[in-house]
Amino acid sequence: MQLSLSAALLAASCLCPGNAHGVVRMAVQDAPAPVGPNTAGPNAAALDSVWTAEQEWLQAIRRGDAMALRTILSSDHIHVGSNGRLRHKTEMLLALQRGQLRFLTYDIGSYDIRITGTAAIVTGTYHTQLVRQGVRGISAGRYIRVWVRDERGWRLMVHQIAETTLPRGKKAP
Repeated sequence: MQLSLSAALLAASCLCPGNAHGVVRMAVQDAPAPVGPNTAGPNAAALDSVWTAEQEWLQAIRRGDAMALRTILSSDHIHVGSNGRLRHKTEMLLALQRGQLRFLTYDIGSYDIRITGTAAIVTGTYHTQLVRQGVRGISAGRYIRVWVRDERGWRLMVHQIAETTLPRGKKAP
C-alpha cells in the first residue's frame, strides 16, 4: 500500500504521547547503541526493523553509496535541507554520485521512533561533517524521517533537517 506524502506528514504531525490510535512510541535515547533486546513488547520487532533500516541508511549515506540508497529511498523520496532546498530522489542520488555532496562523518545523537500502521516517524539529533560543492562544513541539528513499509520492507520517503546553533558562550562538542 502506497502512503501519500500528505498522509505521512499528517501522521507525523498527529503523533503525540498517549495517542490512543495504535501509535508505538520508543523512548528518546541519549546515545544510540546497536539494538539489543527491545522492551517495547509486542511491537519490538517493528521497532527493531525500523532501527535496522535507519542503520542501513546511515551506513549508505556515510559511504556515499548511491546504489544502496536507490533501494533504501522510496520512489517518491524527498529531502529538505537545512536551507529549505527540496531534492527528489534522483537529484539527491546524482549529487552523491557526482561528488557534489559527500559526508565525512554522520552521527546520530538521539532518536525517537514512532510507528503507526505502515508509517514510521523517526526524530532525533545529528552531527555531520560534509563537503558541499567542494566546501567543507559542519552541520548539527534535528531531523525527521518518515519511513513507509511496502512489500520490500521499510523505505525512506521524507527526510528533513533543521540546523541548530549553540547558545552564545557554549563550545561545540
